Amino acid sequence: MNPVDASALRHSLARCGERRLVWLEGGEADCIARAEPWLGEAVFWLGEGPARHDPMPAAKALQRLGQECDTLVFNAFSGFHPDAFGALAGTLRAGGLLLLLTPPRESWPTFPDPDRVRLVAQSEDASKAGHGFIARLVRLLAGDPATLLSPPGENGHWRPLGPGHLLSEDQACALPAIHRVLHGHRRRPLVLSADRGRGKSTLLGLAAADLLRQHPNLKIAVTAPSQGTVATLFAHAAAGLDTSEGRLEGLEYVSPDRLVQGDLQPDLLMVDEAAAIPTPLLEAMLARHSRIVFATTEHGYEGTGRGFHLRFKRTLDKQTPGWQELHLSEPIRWSRYDPLEPLVFRLLGLDTDVSPPPQPIAPAWRLLEQDRLAEDDELLGQVFGLLVLAHYQTSPSDLRYLLESPDLDIHLLEQDQHLLGVALVVREGKIDPVLAQDIWAGRRRPRGHLLPQSLLAHSGFMTAGERSYARVMRIAIHPSLHRHGLGSMLLGKLEAHYWALGFDYLGSAFSASADLLPFWHKAGLKTLRIGLQRDAASGCHAALLLKALKTQWEPELAQWRQRFLHQLPTLLAGELKMLEAEIVWQCLQGEPIRGLAPDELDRLELECFAYHHKPFELCQSSLQRWLASQTAVLDALASDERRLLIGSIWQYAPWTDLARALGLAGKPAIIKALRSLLARLLEKDGPTG
Repeated sequence: MNPVDASALRHSLARCGERRLVWLEGGEADCIARAEPWLGEAVFWLGEGPARHDPMPAAKALQRLGQECDTLVFNAFSGFHPDAFGALAGTLRAGGLLLLLTPPRESWPTFPDPDRVRLVAQSEDASKAGHGFIARLVRLLAGDPATLLSPPGENGHWRPLGPGHLLSEDQACALPAIHRVLHGHRRRPLVLSADRGRGKSTLLGLAAADLLRQHPNLKIAVTAPSQGTVATLFAHAAAGLDTSEGRLEGLEYVSPDRLVQGDLQPDLLMVDEAAAIPTPLLEAMLARHSRIVFATTEHGYEGTGRGFHLRFKRTLDKQTPGWQELHLSEPIRWSRYDPLEPLVFRLLGLDTDVSPPPQPIAPAWRLLEQDRLAEDDELLGQVFGLLVLAHYQTSPSDLRYLLESPDLDIHLLEQDQHLLGVALVVREGKIDPVLAQDIWAGRRRPRGHLLPQSLLAHSGFMTAGERSYARVMRIAIHPSLHRHGLGSMLLGKLEAHYWALGFDYLGSAFSASADLLPFWHKAGLKTLRIGLQRDAASGCHAALLLKALKTQWEPELAQWRQRFLHQLPTLLAGELKMLEAEIVWQCLQGEPIRGLAPDELDRLELECFAYHHKPFELCQSSLQRWLASQTAVLDALASDERRLLIGSIWQYAPWTDLARALGLAGKPAIIKALRSLLARLLEKDGPTG
């Protein structure tokens, strides 16, 4: 197509509010040359390309969010990064063309795609990755309406936003609803849901500007998975107030973990990309703040809104029954008849939908091959859709990992043709001894092998690299079938399968919460590590758990476990002093910390504190040894009693914070409650058990 024809096509597409994908196949240099006649004025070029087009790698693609282009060039010779493709497709405005540069379709699946390096532990293993993801792209691209380059038919009038038409109809309806959250009844949050490209973040920014213009002393907090996520929001707020972002007053970004742990009390809280924030953090926000707007993307490259809708809306119904939802369905940059958006959804698995299965009678387990899954779009939709429902940060890159990672096993729990559950297990370990030594010494930290690397680098277990591990990366049961024992059944199938294959350990690592740990402990896995830092997005500390699949490794696991328990009290006084008491208790599981038993002087000191008036500070070391040897006493206590013991004895919790958490009137009330609780426990079990 010559430049004149390309210009005519763009004009026709712009008039109808549509976009197209131009698939250029061949050698890389030839494809780059053939792309030139198609280029428009504003070009985003991803991957290798001419310097005059300012090409950027996929890792920097998110820097373009909030901007618009006429041409998006995606050079797949530099690697097909699914998240970058999904993110930048939304920057292409009506009349725009997405130029996809690839090897010939027959050879593209086996092309040594640089992005495959992310699927393996070591770069030299990239050739072991599968081809299912790219093979599926080829199949879906062929003949799709978005690739047809004839002028579109008339689909009705499309009116783009501009002077005199600043808001879409959906945005215009939602703007006063945001105002009502601030000025109306308390505890009536608003949920704004939309697919990408509906102007959700723009709306939040304009609403913030409106409110700050009317009330200059207003304090609005904005939270999101990362500060970069809200760039569009802050840009529109600054434009609405005719100022620079650096001089915005009254509008502040606050990370999710800081928001729920600090004392910040804004007049209004805006939560952008709520679907990419874990439900426990959202629940904490809901409990702490009375006026909240939650905005969520239903199909997003950074996470999905499906799980948000299933899980968090039940919480809203229970805690704030007056909540309201508005859905923004009208696209901003293109019309509703645009064929490119549905193609991108299909390519990246963003259109998955999972129907509730019937109640299970005789569930069956099977191991599924990746190539079979890549060829079965219906089953792929069920599997990936269930993973999307189960985890707040499932992204298109996870789809490629699912279909091509050479170290991944896919396990299904089914009944007839209905999918009940899915588990993804990564095979790890057997690390080269020289590399393992470097990891232990902190000199190397290669990609992959999460369990043995953490045991080597963080816990210092030198033999950890020699063992083989089956790491459960994800395990998901359909939400309508929770509490039927299906998760435990599936985990049992995994244990039997990897025991039969001769693996040494079954394990997992995830963001720990008090509602997740009991599931794994019930299956016999032991906590061996708690990460020192909270994840900024989840607000949780990571937990690593293991179970020996061979009896010969049970003494080794017991040694590793005791090492963790010995370190725990020290960590609770430092980096883990804010760790929830319920998680501490669950990590201990009533198992005493050997070698820390109190002596006769400790016993006398405990009695003096419990029954008399000896100051707490002079007894704290004795109390620490007593609690370390008597962890089983925690099992029979109420959660506030566990918090009282753990917070005061091990975590050196500030008295004011502990009093607030327990509903007590300061340090004297805490000491009185602690003396009373200790006296009760000593009378029941004796000072040293």
